[in-house]
Amino acid sequence: MFLPDRSPLEDEPQPWSRETIEKAYFNSFARTREVVEETEGGRLWRSLSDLQDTLWIFQQSVTELLDEISIFSDRSTGSAFWDEVNSDLAESHKRAVKRCIFSCTSSLMALVDHARKFNKTYPVEGFAAKILERFPSTGPHAFLHRLRNYNLHWRVAEANWNISVDFVRGVREARFVMPKRELLSWDGWNADSRCYIESSPDPIDVRKVFFDYREAVHKFYSWHWGEVLSQHSETCRPYFEYKRIITGIRKRILWNSLLTNPSENFCTYSHLARHLPKQQVERLLALDGQSEAQVDALIEVLELQEFFDASLRVKALAFFQKNA
Repeated sequence: MFLPDRSPLEDEPQPWSRETIEKAYFNSFARTREVVEETEGGRLWRSLSDLQDTLWIFQQSVTELLDEISIFSDRSTGSAFWDEVNSDLAESHKRAVKRCIFSCTSSLMALVDHARKFNKTYPVEGFAAKILERFPSTGPHAFLHRLRNYNLHWRVAEANWNISVDFVRGVREARFVMPKRELLSWDGWNADSRCYIESSPDPIDVRKVFFDYREAVHKFYSWHWGEVLSQHSETCRPYFEYKRIITGIRKRILWNSLLTNPSENFCTYSHLARHLPKQQVERLLALDGQSEAQVDALIEVLELQEFFDASLRVKALAFFQKNA
């Protein structure tokens, strides 16, 4: 099938009406979707989604680090863990923690770079002040920033396991720690990161550093997400409307096909169960069978109120009455 290289939308000034988008969609559905994504709002949303992907990668890296420490803590409680035959187990966990630290610091600085680039293109008022609030100059950010360079240009940071038992309270704690002497053997720390190291307990607790820093990152980017959508709402709003219209057109085409061409020996509700979540099928089953109420409910759960024309309503009612 031949698809035109251009969408009629490319020759129409914005804002585009639903009728304009619908005509363009049927002329070239693939290119029309691309043109919508290429709008200013589409580019902003894509950039914001990309930044959220980088944030997710960092958060996932920290989760893997904390999980690895927890696994070591749990496994090392068993006496068999320390048997000579299992002598490599502790070392393998140590290496896994070092790998996770490397991943965390690398993804962290990727997040910083991507956020700076995003803010240059889509600036948010209060960005710099919020950075200073969540990430003070001599806080863990300065340390982790330079730790990335330590890992890349010196050696992967040493992380030794340390197990302590408080017999009075009956508490056992397994930690991975970075000795300050080991860290300070590198001359690449700047004044802020060196201040953080020197003011921290020795050795530095890996879990605490990354757990606390992840919390600060979460709070900052939760704020940032909301501010981007608020301060750039005039840019985003047309894009979201265009996307909503295209989604409605696409779903209408799909459901026109589903309601028109069911197989001969089909069951209405099992057919619906292939295309709707269980909760939505249950909602339809709660209504009188083969009724207009079921048609109305179907339209509502599909969010197709303005796209479900009279002829499609007739098809939907006939669909529900098929097994009557």
